[in-house]
Amino acid sequence: MERREPPTEPRRRPPNGALAEALFALAEHEPPGDRRVALLKAGYAAFDTPDGGRRAALAAAAPWLRPMVEQLAACPSEDSLAAAVQRLAAGEPARRRATRERYLSRAEVAGVLAAGPPELHPDRMRGAAHWHTTDSDGKAALETMARACLRRGFAWSLVTDHSRGLEVASGLDAEGLRLQRGRIDRWNHAHGDEHAVVQGLEVEILEDGTLDVPRGERLEVACVAAAVHRLFDPDRDQTDRLLRAVSTPQVHVLAHPRGRHFHYRSGLRARWERVFAACAERGVAVEINGFPRRQDLDWELARLAVDAGCDILLASDAHAPRHLEFDHYAAAIAIKAEVPRDRILNVMHADELEVWLGDR
Repeated sequence: MERREPPTEPRRRPPNGALAEALFALAEHEPPGDRRVALLKAGYAAFDTPDGGRRAALAAAAPWLRPMVEQLAACPSEDSLAAAVQRLAAGEPARRRATRERYLSRAEVAGVLAAGPPELHPDRMRGAAHWHTTDSDGKAALETMARACLRRGFAWSLVTDHSRGLEVASGLDAEGLRLQRGRIDRWNHAHGDEHAVVQGLEVEILEDGTLDVPRGERLEVACVAAAVHRLFDPDRDQTDRLLRAVSTPQVHVLAHPRGRHFHYRSGLRARWERVFAACAERGVAVEINGFPRRQDLDWELARLAVDAGCDILLASDAHAPRHLEFDHYAAAIAIKAEVPRDRILNVMHADELEVWLGDR
């Protein structure tokens, strides 16, 4: 009788996020130059793929880097991966930079959504929030973005191009807002029964907490999302700046509250309990921004916002049609933060959202 060998277990490999972090950590041990760039490129490839991090990193790696990627990917545990990084870094222990803490890899997002409650999956949301067009720094026209939202099954969406205060984004002035409103009206007249577009505006929170758009112009748009894009000064407590912003009339949403950016910027330092309490008192929603390099709020601060009584807006921050899928990141963060479905604005019907916006 033929003897059968017992089935072998598949080789365990480190999760995509862990492999990416190993490559990022090794990049920090390199001086600026081609080697550092190559390590970062391979790390981002592993971080951003929904599939095997090893394959993605190898595909992005320079020839000299591929044996190192294979060595790291062969580690059977995260402890052995950390030990391998330490050996490759001439004995220095690997340290995760604060600017990479509490971010989800694309594979982790898929895992959280698969295991999480179905009612919080992006496919169960009625609205797509916070996207940009060529009217500011987006890559597609308003009609193109609206059509992409319609194809994804959303009943409504919220366009929030930048205000003029963010010069690098070629933001909208009063005339630009008027012209955009005309295009939105024409879209809604033709397609509003299938997909209604709501005009919003992402306004700049200035250093003193005032906004770059006067009250009269804020009244002309349905939704004002206030955000910080500059003057992050990590040594300064910016609680008062944010409190003044969210206490300003006609502010509906505090967008990407920390202003953090993966690998480069930790974002604002503030007493978040006070900020979120003010948001809850004023009826200002707090955004979970799913753009992969933002993921802001993270799940710990999102949980703090929910505990304070805040409503939550899930946002892709899309600058092109393909970016609309970044709402998956926002939904995964909401699941990890245990946000109740009835606190998420994206589940509202269009008429319910209109009432919510009108009450602010």
